[in-house]
Amino acid sequence: MKRSGKQRVSLILTVLPIAAFCFSGLPASAVTYAQPAPTVSSEKLTVSKGSPFEATFYFNHPSEHSNKITITVESSNDSISLKKKTFTSDNDEIERVNEDYEGNDADYSLTIPELYMKRIGDGAGTLKFTIYYDDDKSKTYLAQKTIFDPNSTSSDTEDQGKLVVQSYRLDHTPVKEGEKFNLTFTLKNTGSVVCDNIMAVLDTSTAEGISINGVTDTQYINTLDTGATATISYPMTCLSKMTTNNYVVSLILSADELDKSVTSKVFIPVTGTKTDKDETTNESKPLIIIENYDYGGKAVMGGKEFNLAMRFKNTSANTQIENLKITVSSVAGDDDKSVAGAFTPAKSSNTFYIPKVGPNAAFAEQIALIPKADATPNSYGVSVAFNYEAVLDGKREAIEATETISIPLSQSDRFEANEAELQGPISLGDSGQLNINYVNKGKSKIFNLSVKLDGNFTTGESNTYIGNVDSGVGDTFQATLNPTEEGTLTGTATFSYEDANGEIKNLVKEFSCEVMAAMGPGEGIDSEPAVPANAGASSPPLWWILGGIGGVIAGIIVLVIILKKRKAKKLKQLEQSDDYDDLPIEAGQPSGEEKL
Repeated sequence: MKRSGKQRVSLILTVLPIAAFCFSGLPASAVTYAQPAPTVSSEKLTVSKGSPFEATFYFNHPSEHSNKITITVESSNDSISLKKKTFTSDNDEIERVNEDYEGNDADYSLTIPELYMKRIGDGAGTLKFTIYYDDDKSKTYLAQKTIFDPNSTSSDTEDQGKLVVQSYRLDHTPVKEGEKFNLTFTLKNTGSVVCDNIMAVLDTSTAEGISINGVTDTQYINTLDTGATATISYPMTCLSKMTTNNYVVSLILSADELDKSVTSKVFIPVTGTKTDKDETTNESKPLIIIENYDYGGKAVMGGKEFNLAMRFKNTSANTQIENLKITVSSVAGDDDKSVAGAFTPAKSSNTFYIPKVGPNAAFAEQIALIPKADATPNSYGVSVAFNYEAVLDGKREAIEATETISIPLSQSDRFEANEAELQGPISLGDSGQLNINYVNKGKSKIFNLSVKLDGNFTTGESNTYIGNVDSGVGDTFQATLNPTEEGTLTGTATFSYEDANGEIKNLVKEFSCEVMAAMGPGEGIDSEPAVPANAGASSPPLWWILGGIGGVIAGIIVLVIILKKRKAKKLKQLEQSDDYDDLPIEAGQPSGEEKL
């Protein structure tokens, strides 16, 4: 039998009141999800599997305003591991936003630190929030938020190995300052291929006061099958003074099958007694310094002893230095001659011992040193090493320090030049040859040697550059001189050079010779006939000629004088003979004719 549309509507209206009456007697549920639900927002994250992370969630709930809020957090698909799930405003874990707002809407935020959250699955990171106010659990609200996307499931990713830190543990917790403990990691290959040559590096750079004890930071695993796990352990230690905190260390994993390394952070809770006040009141280590030193004020000479005087000071205003040992040694040089150092102690040890040095106290010491006789001129270092003890925070500590001072060393300058050789006299218009022998007798090279000529003459090059002259090397400087006037040619040759210390030094040599007037063709002393050009291969020196002429003249003069004297004597004898003729002839004496 068919009913019309009006009959159907009438039947429905009749049944609805009956149904409402029947179900009105059922009991209410113990927990109801009230409406409207709050909205939640958060920044989208990128999180690697096995890595801890932090996230902040912002809630807006219309028509709800309360000073006490409780939020329970759960992972909807087990992609996120939560170490803590319940957070309250009483514990300052939930922060009110716009506290001055007087309306009925509730705005607040929840930050979950990475200490409590870690990604453990490949699925999307979705969190479900259950919220209630004023401890009224009979009226709860639900909200959820996805904070990261699922991992890629492409074939490229499936073929790669995946290494994660599945878990870590401490042999005891919490760790106290000054204690030693073991940190153990469990690694798992979650990929589809075997991981080979696995390297694990523990980075403690962000955990000040925590260090690896007695082993390196790197450990190796040859191979890890798919789905297999492996365990590595590190012995660790804490400083004696640390602040109470959760310290972060990182484990960096790499393998042949991984495109890039994987880093996982772990947290180490440490209980300590150190405070900010301790950092400012702890005693600092006392320092010993060289206030000043003196080696004579100028470069020391190779092979010659000198005294090095030093003044030391304890810079600490409060702490005494004890059992101070000072060791003076030579720093090795760069060349073969000074590879063992340029200085050696003379007449004494190279070590001083001082029992005590009070705060801000100073003292002086000196040591005699001898530079190496053949050391290359240069500045050489002297190392002063300090080894001492001091009581800091009630504990005796050994302290070491080193300072280096620099001392210039030079060698004796022994550049020498002989007297100048210049033959003369020189006729005006002719040239003279100047020769000067020089030699470097010193142990160091001299640099940029040059010779400058000055005087009443002309020459082809008045400034001559020779260059560097090594030790033991000599040569002859030669120059042609052209006199400009009669009389005496005078001049100087100035040798200028730089020694091994860069100082410019000069050595001056003087020279001179006579200059005669120019002679015309066929002219000579006493009108001597000119000697033909082809008279011989060589002619005697001019002074020989002049000397010979002078000798001849002197001989002539002597001869003339002798002849004159003889002539005068004969005349006198003749006169005497004439006087005898006038006298009478004695008897018996023959006459002059008879004598004949």
